[in-house]
Amino acid sequence: MNKLYPSTKSLRIIPDYFSYDELKFYIKIDENVSENIFSKNLVSAFILNKSLWKEELKKLTEVNDESCANVVIQYEKDIQEEGYKILISDGVINIITSSNSGCYYGFKTLEQILNNDKINNLEIIDYPSIKTRGLMLDISRDKVASIDTIKQILDLMSDLKMNHFELYVEGFSFEFKDFKKYLLEDGYITISEFKELEEYANNRFIDFVGNCNGFGHMAKWLELDEFKDLAVCPGGMEMWGRHRAPNTLNPLDDKSLELVKKLYSDMIPYTKSKYFNMNFDEPFELGHGHTEGMDVGEVYIDFLNKAVLEIKKYGKTPLMWGDVLLKHSDKLDLLPKDLIFIDWGYDGNYPFDRHIKSLKEKGIPFMAAPGTTSWCSFLGRYKDWYDNIKNAIDAIHKYDGLGVILTDWGDFGHLQFINSSYAPLIFMGLYSWNLKEGTILEVRDYLNNYLNDKNKIIGDLLLDLSDYDRYDMTYVGNGTKTFHYFMWAVAGMDEYNKDGTDPIEYYKKKTGNGNISYPKFKASENFFKSKLKELKLVDADNKEALITIEEIKASIHLITMIQRLSLAYNDNVGIDLRIEYLEEIMKEKDGFIKKQKELWLKRNKSGGLISSISYIERFIEFVSQTLKYLLRIGDNK
Repeated sequence: MNKLYPSTKSLRIIPDYFSYDELKFYIKIDENVSENIFSKNLVSAFILNKSLWKEELKKLTEVNDESCANVVIQYEKDIQEEGYKILISDGVINIITSSNSGCYYGFKTLEQILNNDKINNLEIIDYPSIKTRGLMLDISRDKVASIDTIKQILDLMSDLKMNHFELYVEGFSFEFKDFKKYLLEDGYITISEFKELEEYANNRFIDFVGNCNGFGHMAKWLELDEFKDLAVCPGGMEMWGRHRAPNTLNPLDDKSLELVKKLYSDMIPYTKSKYFNMNFDEPFELGHGHTEGMDVGEVYIDFLNKAVLEIKKYGKTPLMWGDVLLKHSDKLDLLPKDLIFIDWGYDGNYPFDRHIKSLKEKGIPFMAAPGTTSWCSFLGRYKDWYDNIKNAIDAIHKYDGLGVILTDWGDFGHLQFINSSYAPLIFMGLYSWNLKEGTILEVRDYLNNYLNDKNKIIGDLLLDLSDYDRYDMTYVGNGTKTFHYFMWAVAGMDEYNKDGTDPIEYYKKKTGNGNISYPKFKASENFFKSKLKELKLVDADNKEALITIEEIKASIHLITMIQRLSLAYNDNVGIDLRIEYLEEIMKEKDGFIKKQKELWLKRNKSGGLISSISYIERFIEFVSQTLKYLLRIGDNK
């Protein structure tokens, strides 16, 4: 029998089998079903919904005559929620469960069993290790995924038996009716699209949870004349080596809460979930500006509690990020008792165990949020996402937490493609269902099957590419060193365009002696050349695989350009070679940007494309400035 994903808790193969051709797919739902926890009518509705299933289950027909039924659904009260049993014997398939979701997951496993010509007699006992197994997709940094793309992600989550999904909203990526004048054409999720996606998710037993930030991460609101006076620091502040625009609402101004109330009233009534994620993370300006000299923890908890009261008016249980109050642990006891606290961290060494243990001891309902590491990396960071996700799930299981939400952010223009998140999402789904040793070894096979590569190459290829930072000069958290070269190049042009700052000197100051060495550059170059050769061996002609192949090529191309730029600042390398590399970038730039736009539009709405591409354009401008600088040096020698 083929491998089952996620792995079941118990699988016992019983001697003997029957032929797939013998199965007539007559389904009988036990009368006890309607008398117990889940509704017979609801079970019938989703079991017979042909759009939910692969071909093997689309033949299901409900019958009343038990004597001819060979697919039988039964109720058993002692099976935990979302759990199920499958018994196959003498040509009859029994799915036994105590919940609608358990029934659904039983059928997701049955789909895989029926992929075989011969159906073994067997007994399966299965249930999830983690209660909430979720994904949060960022749609607020330029890139708003298309409805088809989001449905594709939901389908993958369904196959992985995941049950929680959020679209992260800050700024104007949702149809806020009170603020329609600020919405960018084809740059947000409409209310009708939200409701369509919610139904699509719910049909797959995925809770579609509303999400809207309302404290930090308010830069897009605060740059508008209507709201600029609501900033804690109206002039912004210096942070992480550069000046940043206002980001945080002033919690002392009643108008800040009024804005948040409007955002909630424009979104929450359209959500069916009993949860709502208020976020409230990274209010960096607290303790400065209007709040200078004040107790940050007290100011934060006061504004938080006011917003929580608003959310509860809609009958929702709030979720919130934990970054602020973990630093002000003396204020944790002031949290509302039914609020769910989410501890987040995105590197392999993030101390989930220590944090989760302290939350358990304080009796605070908690979840954990690791990350795909796709952002600020272009291709992901394999070693980080693996340890990060595993540590989060292990801690939640160890301390009996409520669940894990995998985050997929889009910092700095959301330039990575969704394929860089496939492997961590698959690992998240497999391991959160069953904490089995060696689960990481199943990811490549799942990727190969998902992308339907007959030569079984693309799975290892994606995993290898997400480990390209092995060739970086040093390890950096929450990104790669290669990304930092890109970031400081773009920032250098921003400073130049703002006040005439010399971008070359700015970049030199920020990168110091940390630019790539020639041996590292050649090792990286050889690595990518070998991966491009392997890519030619992939044998898959489905739409998803073909798009992924083109996205991989584009990602490698961008990283290669960035590393060529970094090498240009290595004085140990001959200037003629450095000039040659930069001239190659300038020759390739138009074709590269055209390809980036084409690939963007295959999966995403068009609204944020111009803004995102501007990061690459500013990078190219900096390459041009660097080339002129090197040519001047060359002429003077």
